[in-house]
Amino acid sequence: MTSIANRNYSPSLGTRFDAYFCMLGQGIGPQHIRGARLKRAVHLDGLPDAALRQMGIARADIPSIVFRDLFTI
Repeated sequence: MTSIANRNYSPSLGTRFDAYFCMLGQGIGPQHIRGARLKRAVHLDGLPDAALRQMGIARADIPSIVFRDLFTI
C-alpha cells in the first residue's frame, strides 16, 4: 500500500487542497476523503497548462474539480 506521503505531487497542489478545505470550513482536510481523490488531482496537476486549457480547467480549480460531487460552492 502506498502512503500519501510517498506520492510525488507539487507543494502547490497541497496548498490548493488546504485552501479549498479552509474555504469550505473543513480546515483539517479529512484524510479519508482527501486520499481517495489525490490520485486524480496529481494526474491533473501533472498535465501541461495547454492540456488543462483544452479541458477547460484552470490549475487553481483542480481541488474543486476533484471534489465537485461532494462539495459545491
